Formats: sequence, structure tokens, C-alpha cells
Amino acid sequence: MELHTPRAAPEAAVLSVAQLHQAMLAALGAAGLDRVWVRGVVSGLRRGPRFVSWELVDYGDDATDVRAVLPVGAFRRPAAEIDAALAAAGLELVDGLEVAVWGALDPNPAFGRLRLLAEGVDPRASVGAAVLARDAAVARLQASGELYAQQRLPVPDVVRQVGLVSSAAAAGRADVLAVLERSPAPVHLVEAAAAMAGPQAPAEVAGALRLLAGAGVDVIVVARGGGARSDLAAWDSIDLARAIAACPVPVWVALGHATDRTLADLAAQRSHPTPSAAAAAVVAGAERVAQHQAARQAADAAHHVELAAARRRLRLAVAAAVVILLLVLVLAAGR
Repeated sequence: MELHTPRAAPEAAVLSVAQLHQAMLAALGAAGLDRVWVRGVVSGLRRGPRFVSWELVDYGDDATDVRAVLPVGAFRRPAAEIDAALAAAGLELVDGLEVAVWGALDPNPAFGRLRLLAEGVDPRASVGAAVLARDAAVARLQASGELYAQQRLPVPDVVRQVGLVSSAAAAGRADVLAVLERSPAPVHLVEAAAAMAGPQAPAEVAGALRLLAGAGVDVIVVARGGGARSDLAAWDSIDLARAIAACPVPVWVALGHATDRTLADLAAQRSHPTPSAAAAAVVAGAERVAQHQAARQAADAAHHVELAAARRRLRLAVAAAVVILLLVLVLAAGR
């Protein structure tokens, strides 16, 4: 191999690192690329008190081959504005979200990497991708039959043991407990904790379902309660929908959003508008049996009272007849 020795650089042509970055910035501005829209998939999201960072990834057609990666960052104020814009569209800045980001290209001299300082987002690109992804997931679940698996599971007329998937801080958990405590029907409760929002929620809920299915419960209630609409992203996970479909125990979900139908709602055996409604449905069968038993006991008690009264009336009638007979005999003997 032939070696080439570089010629001595003219002193005037030598740039410092800072000068090179300044030249790159000037070139980007001259090319109209100082501020740009860039679309990609969010990956490696990290949130700090003053700065949020992530990468925009451009995947190939098979969604696994990485074509290009661009570091992105946002300071506190633009990060809050980005979160608000996405939340208004029912979205959340999380790993896996496809989003179009507006910002300034920055060579980032301190770290030596080109990055995008995000200033805003266009939720329309994300909404379109989310809708397409959800529709594709529904189609896959329908084709495999998983979407209807829960409907084939029988529910006992009286639920004796109920599993509850929720988190300690979820308002839905408190609502379920309140309904069960007020109910005269005895129901044994088995709980399994899981995150109700965020990227960790699908895996944790799936694990809780497996745990409760092995505990011998009759029905499993997944209770989230109210909250931001953007928190529902976790419930559109196809992995979570498949975990619900594969559960051998009937799963009832109550996410607290009556007008929003997630994949979890579609895959579950029943979808309730609120955790309280789900808990009421759990105890409804036992309460009907309890009411029937109470009515029967009341009818039996009334029957016993009436029978006792009839026996008393019969005894009085017999006693009266005996007295009358004796009087007749006495009168007959005196003649």
C-alpha cells in the first residue's frame, strides 16, 4: 500500500474546531437548513429537569433496519410546549412515536455532534401514524382470532374471587375497593400491582394478568380510572391486547374513558366506562343471589308465622267445640 504524506497546511487555512463549527452553521444558514422540519421515530427518550433528549430514527421498510439517526434535544419551555401540543391531540412523547419536529440544527460544539434543538411538533404526522398502526393491529388480531378469544370464556353466575390489576395511586383502585366494601355479597379480592400509564405499563399489566390467572380467580378487573387522554397510548399496545386475549380468565377493563376505545377494550371480554361500574358488575350476580335468598327466607318466615297462627286458630276452634259439646251433654243430662 502506498503511503501519502499530507502536505504542510498553510497557516491561514488551518481552522480551530470552534471556527469549523461556525463555518458549518454559516453553511447551514446559507442552504436554508438552519431551521427544519424532520420526521422520525422517537427512541431513547430521556427527561431531565431542564432538558429533554431523544433520537429521531429513520427505519427501513422492514421497520428494523436503521437508515439514519438524528439526536434531538429540547429545553424546558419548548419541551413543555411540545408535550402540550401532543397531549391536545391525544398523544404522548414516548419511545416508538412517529413525529415531525421543528427546530434549529446545531453542530453542538461542546459534544461534537450535529443535533436538532426542538422548538415544536406537528401532531398530524403522529396521529396519522398512530391511527394506521392501530388499524393494522386490529386487523392482525381479527385475522388471528385473538380479538374474540375472551368472548368464548364463561363467567360464573356468582363471582366468588376477583383479581384486580391497578396501581396503588390509581383512583380506579379506590373506587373498586369502595364498591366491594359496600356490597353485602362476600367477594375475595386478589390484587396485582402494575403501572397504568407509560411505556412500562403493557409489560407490567401482562405480567399481572399471568399472576392472577394462576391464583384461581373467577374474573380479572383492570382498573385505571381517570387521567389524561394521552396516557391511553399504553392501552393501544398490541402486546398488551394479545396478553389479554391469551388470559384464560375473563378480563374486564375499566380505563375511565367511556368515549375512547383502545385495543385493550376490544380484546377484553367486557369494557366498562368506570372502575365502579366494573366492580358493580362483579358483585351483581352475588347480590342477586343474596336478594333471592333473603326474599325466600322472608317468605319462609311469613309462611311459618301463618302456619303457627293457623295452628293456634285450630286449637282454639277445637277447644271451643269441646266446651260446646260438654255444655250440650250437661243440659241433656239435666232433663
